[in-house]
This record gives sequence, C-alpha cells and structure tokens, in this order.
Amino acid sequence: MRCGEQAAAPNDDTGRWLGALGATEWAAIGELILGFRSMRHGSLGLLIGATLTFAGCGQREVTFQERVLAHPNPTAYEFEAGVSDVKRAIQESYDGWHFGTSKAYTAKVWQGDGDAVSKRVHSRALQLVGHEVLLWKGDGDSITKGLLIKPGNENDAYLLGMEAPYGESQVYFGGATPLIYYANFHIHLAPVASGKTRVEIITYDCRVAAGVDRRFSPVSSGSGLFVVAVAPTTVEEYQILLRIGEKLGTKNMPPLVAPGHDSAVRQLTKPTRP
Repeated sequence: MRCGEQAAAPNDDTGRWLGALGATEWAAIGELILGFRSMRHGSLGLLIGATLTFAGCGQREVTFQERVLAHPNPTAYEFEAGVSDVKRAIQESYDGWHFGTSKAYTAKVWQGDGDAVSKRVHSRALQLVGHEVLLWKGDGDSITKGLLIKPGNENDAYLLGMEAPYGESQVYFGGATPLIYYANFHIHLAPVASGKTRVEIITYDCRVAAGVDRRFSPVSSGSGLFVVAVAPTTVEEYQILLRIGEKLGTKNMPPLVAPGHDSAVRQLTKPTRP
C-alpha cells in the first residue's frame, strides 16, 4: 500500500489473491520465489527470498530511532527530456544500480547487535539488497494492482521489492545501526511541455526490519524478521531521481539531504506489522 494509506482493491483474480495475503499466509509460504524478466536483456531470473516472517499473533511493540532531516528532499523533478528518453534513462539507471548494488551486498554481513541467529537472519536479508525488480506496463500488472495500466500511467515504471530490501536506511536506526529498509516505488511520468517530462516517485509499503521472529516455521528454514511500518523518508525517492538525472546528463540538481551524526533524533515506538 502507499505509505499511510489503505491498499487499493486488486482488479483481477491474481491481484486479489496477492492483495489478500496476510500474516498467516506469508508465514506459511515462508520462501517466496519471484520470477522476473530483465528488461534490457530479456532473460529470466529468480529471486529466492526467505527474509520476512510476518507475525500472525503475539504482536509486540518495538522502539527505534528516526534521525531528522534538515528538510525533505524533492520527490519529483522536471527533466529537460522527452518521455522516451526519460524511460530509457530509468531503465539504464536501474540496470547500473541493480548490478553494482547487488554485487556490493552479495556477501554483506550484518554489523548490528545480537546473537548468531540475529546476525544470520539480518545478513540473509541484506544480501538481497539490489534485487528489487523494475516493472513496466505488461510486466506485472496484477502484482502492481493495475497501477501501470491506469489512464495516464502507461509510461510509468514500478520498482518492486517484496522480499528484497531497498537498502540500509539513512534515517531509521536501532542504536547506531541503520535498519534494513523495504519499500516499493511507483515512478510516474508526465509530459509537461515539448521535450520536458516531470518524474514523481510515489512510495508504497514502507517498512523497516525491527527484530527477529524466532518462532518455528516448517517452510521458512528458521527465523525471519519482524517489520514495522514507517513513513517514507524522501532520501530513497530522491536517490532514484538523481540516478535518472545522471543518465540524462542533468546538471545542477540539488544535492541529497541526509541526516548526519549530529542530527536531531526522535524515539519511535511502533507495533510490529501483523
């Protein structure tokens, strides 16, 4: 769902089944196998994840920290390029990010506090960073709940994470350790003039990993992660825009605003997501 909103009702049987999955179903599935098509090369890949085990009962509260931004980053930008050029830049920026980031995280080890089980489960999640899938119209219309086939969205893209995290948060922390951040991103394109396109990043289903669920699941090969819903930060949204701008050769985009070690800190207490 869009962060802070109810999810729209799916518009076909597959979407209705996916949208109806709740805590019990996700725990029972345990290991998700997601086949996806590489848009640039047309190859079929498999992303196999067993990182999230959503709590079906015994919901608990967790406390973590939010480092406050000096001001929000832009979540939309008008590029001096036509729609076709912007679509090409989106695909190329994704390809470069996917290759470089997934390679950097392939053997990543969690550096946070916890015992061997906690380190193993968090490390397993981190090693899926960079494996979010970029979808266009016709690639995943049901799994995106029809967003890409709505009027006005035909040129849009959708960065789908599901079991794959976007990365380590620059805003949400557990003590000194950045929390693992999950989200899906709708990349909306709107022509505003000849040779000029506005790109807006709309974020859905934002959450962070906030602890280990040690309950046994016969299909998930062990423990998983508790997650909690959080607000979008604008950091990830603007990172996507900056990568698009780089491929388009856009100059003088404002620098990314991220919190520093001396930023104000809010204590957040939230329930784990059911």
